[in-house]
Amino acid sequence: MGNQGNADKDSDLWSRVLDGDGSAFAELFVLHRDRVFGHGLRLVRTSHEAEDITAMVFLEAWRCRASVRLVNDSIIGWLLVTATNVARNRIRSNLRYEQLIRKLPRVETAPDHGDSVADAVDRDRRSQLLHRAYRSLGRKDQEIIALCVLEEMSTTEVSELLGIPPGTVKSRLSRAKQKLSQLLNPQTGLLPANPLTPEEGTP
Repeated sequence: MGNQGNADKDSDLWSRVLDGDGSAFAELFVLHRDRVFGHGLRLVRTSHEAEDITAMVFLEAWRCRASVRLVNDSIIGWLLVTATNVARNRIRSNLRYEQLIRKLPRVETAPDHGDSVADAVDRDRRSQLLHRAYRSLGRKDQEIIALCVLEEMSTTEVSELLGIPPGTVKSRLSRAKQKLSQLLNPQTGLLPANPLTPEEGTP
């Protein structure tokens, strides 16, 4: 992965975490929070939600520390897989809440032009399309794209992390990329048919 220094540090810090060292866990949090946050932001709509997911992931890491699996002495893969699961659960919860809200009587409010201006400034059509397409993928497809493409983990590392054969990793990745390309609808001209071209990794 090109992060052997971080992996060595992870291994040392995690040994201390297993002994109940809170300061070592805090160091791990500082080391990996940005990557977990970035992954969370790909899965949800707002930075606030991504922050919540990041906090929940590290809380889960501390709570389940005896069963956390390091791959090549790195914890980042476990953190990202956990973030995917946390985000999926949050999305399901939000959908139930939104369904409830839609059943309530509507209250007429004056339009907030400030919000519409901010939305117009922040809206980037290409990134929004990719974001929506990624969120539309199933959990396993999101997981494999995040690990193999976005985090550039090798097939061997992902195989060990997920407990599946390297060939299965490759076939899942191929199917996930195909689904993502279909969701992106390249006929619009906004994005190429295969916008993500990761290192496939070697078993």
